Order: sequence, then structure tokens, then C-alpha cells
Amino acid sequence: METKEIEQLQDENKKLKKEYGWLLEEVQRLWKFEKETKLPSSEYMKRLQESDLRKKVFDGTDFTIFEGIAENDSRQFMLYNIEKIIGEQPNGEAAKKYASQIYGEKEPLGLGESFPFVPMENVDGWLLDMVRLMECLMAQNPWRQCFSLRWLSVRFEAGTGDDPYQFSPNNEELLQWLKATEYRRIAALVAMKVERVAEIEYERISSAIYDYVWEKLHDIKTDCANVDECNLYIDSLLDIIYNVNDHIKEGKELGLCIEEVGLIDSLWGDINHNYHKDYLDAAKDIWQKIKPVRDNFADGRKCREDCQLFVNDMLEIALPIAEKYDLDMELDDEHSLPLSYLKYWLDSIYYSNDSRY
Repeated sequence: METKEIEQLQDENKKLKKEYGWLLEEVQRLWKFEKETKLPSSEYMKRLQESDLRKKVFDGTDFTIFEGIAENDSRQFMLYNIEKIIGEQPNGEAAKKYASQIYGEKEPLGLGESFPFVPMENVDGWLLDMVRLMECLMAQNPWRQCFSLRWLSVRFEAGTGDDPYQFSPNNEELLQWLKATEYRRIAALVAMKVERVAEIEYERISSAIYDYVWEKLHDIKTDCANVDECNLYIDSLLDIIYNVNDHIKEGKELGLCIEEVGLIDSLWGDINHNYHKDYLDAAKDIWQKIKPVRDNFADGRKCREDCQLFVNDMLEIALPIAEKYDLDMELDDEHSLPLSYLKYWLDSIYYSNDSRY
């Protein structure tokens, strides 16, 4: 059997194990949910019955017509109502109020086990799930405990909810959903978390990319109840992500690894450049000398003093190379942006030796 076939079988085996683990987890969650919420003494059921949500939003709703409908249809009905509730008051205050009536003011998601989505015929259970999902969205924590991309659309194959990187700017399917979904308020709330994950991932590459994203977005104020503002924010975020991803792709096409892309941005002091040959050569030269040092690190690099020693030692390598290629590091300015970015890049290199790019 060829190596390629073995690797393919190994990948398929991993996927099957992951799917089995998810199914087992869902069965356990459903059993726990049914055991707890069917008890007459359930505090959350009591609060649900007394809440404005049940009295005002769903008063007179005939849930029996939804019995036995497909899971995705139940999910879409849930998202439709969340979208509507978020729009009732500025900044989603109505959604926050309904959630607090049931789960309280203090960390409503800190309830231990995750809530699975339950069959539509269990009306109270379905409503509790909806409120919890609504609270997750309002906190821009869509994967916390109960929610992951697979609840937005059957198209998503992302994990079960605890990995923030399923909301990565590299997830093209998610980006397309943000662009096209009819649930614009929900999309804006999900986009806010995508922005935060993007900042984490981009900052690992270079502070120049992080600053580019922040500068483009920090003046955009979004009321999640206002669809026009939601659309403006989503469109702006998607434009920025695609610009950054195209910039990274261009660097890779020129033969740079992701660390070298971050390095050349740092040396330039911005991401708006055309990969000038001198900067390309300098970045490759610097990385060739720094990479062996980084690769020899042991685990557990936590000491700030050691990190500072590493940064100082590597600057003694990098700056002479930059000077050799006649790069403008603005060293005559005590607030040199390229020098600051280079230090941040070295700091990141010290603490991290893997990338999702």
C-alpha cells in the first residue's frame, strides 16, 4: 500500500473517531438534559413560565404545528426568532432582558454541562435552548457551551463548540455565510467574534497586520439591532479579512513562509507594500539565522526575562542584516515603528512555534 493511501486511511480514521466522539457526547448531553429539565422543580422551567419571553413573544404560538419537523427547520425557526428579538430594542437589550429573566444576571452560561438542541415537540426545552443561544450570541461567545457553527447551517462541518478557531478568518465557508445569510443581526454578532479570533491569529503573524485590522475597524460602531449598521460592519470586516488573506497568499506565492511574511511586514512597518526585493532578501536572510535558534527551544518558554534576552540577541543579528540591505528602519526616531514591530515579532517567535496559516 502506498504512503498516500495510508495517510488517507489515517485521516478517514481520525474523522470517524471525531464523529463517534461527538455522537456519544450528544447522547450524554441529551440524557442529562432530559433528566434535569423534566423535573417539576426545575428552576429554569419555572423562570421560563414566568418570563416576558413566554408571555409576550410566544403568547398564542401554536408549537404543535412544528412537531416532528427536521432539525434544521427547527434550528432556522429558532434563529428567525432570535433575529427578531434582537431587533426589538437598540443594542439587543430585549434579548439581554429575556435571557437574564431565566438565567440570571451572573454568567448564565456557567451551568456546567452543555445544552443540546432538543426536539421541537419539547417546547419548554426548545425555548430554553433558544434563550441560551441568544445569550451566547449577545456575549459574542457563540461556541461557549452549547453553540457551534453546525447550528447556523447544515453546511458547516466545524467542531462541536469549544474551539474558537472554527471561527477563524481562514474559514471560507463561514465568511460566505456571513455575507449571504438572511439573519443579519446574528451574522453581525458572529462577525464580532470572528474579528476577535482574527486579531489573535493575525497578531501571531505580525503586529503590523493586527494594527491594520484595528485601524480599519475601531471607528465602526455597530448597534446589533440596526440591520444597516450590521451590514456595514460585516462588509467592512470581510473586506479587511480578504485583503489580509490575499496579502499573506501573495507572500507565500513568492516563496515566503508565514514567519517571513510577518517579518517583512515588520521591517516595512506596514502591510501595504509590494514585497520589495531588498525586503524579501533581508527577511529570508534574517529568518534563516533566527529559525535554528527558535527550533532548539525546549517547551515551557514562560519567563519574560529569557524572552527579553532572546529579543535582544536576535536584534543583534537582524539589524545588521537590515542595514546590509539598506532597509529604512527609522532608527534615528526613538519611536521607530519598524523597530517596534520587529521586537513584537521576535517576542511572538519566542513564545510560539506553530501557526494555523
